[in-house]
Amino acid sequence: MKNATKHAETLKTLTKRLAREHKPAPKKALDPLNALVRGAMSFDVPDAKVDEIMGHIDREFVDLNELRVATDLEIQELLGARYPQIEKRVTMITQSLNNIFEREHTLNLERMKEISRRDARAFLHQLPEIHPFVEAYVMLFAFDGAAVPLDEAMLAHLREEEVVDETASLEDAQKFLEHHLKGEECYDFYASLRSAVGAKKKGK
Repeated sequence: MKNATKHAETLKTLTKRLAREHKPAPKKALDPLNALVRGAMSFDVPDAKVDEIMGHIDREFVDLNELRVATDLEIQELLGARYPQIEKRVTMITQSLNNIFEREHTLNLERMKEISRRDARAFLHQLPEIHPFVEAYVMLFAFDGAAVPLDEAMLAHLREEEVVDETASLEDAQKFLEHHLKGEECYDFYASLRSAVGAKKKGK
């Protein structure tokens, strides 16, 4: 990214301010597959709405294997067609779960905890229709990886703060953050940035 040194200094300043103004709650580790589903429902959606839809998924489906074998249309109808980008999210979930089942011969990603984080991320990156936010979300919450999930609202905030270029893509911005933040800083930065964006949307 252009002017990386300048942006890195701006990032340091923002990191301190976010930590002061939006102190994050402790991170809760997630099962890899649950992290994938929650991540797919989370980008550009408030946490309260995500909590609501995840409760709905738990009630409607016995387990994630039942979710995997349901049709996209069935899932959309059960979850509600008014959820933002529901078609895209459902396709991402079902195709990813089916891809995992085909590649692992089981609906389980525990093996990923035994390999390097680089290889685990490469595995996730190859999932069909995977969103950069979801890939990083699973790494952060399931594999304790040095990852920073970003959605469009968070990226817009970083652009306003001049932490990234106006032309930076989600992937570019995530790579920049992950390169310049320490591993132990990634969750706090993600959580405080998400809180800041949520507060901004509420007009606080």
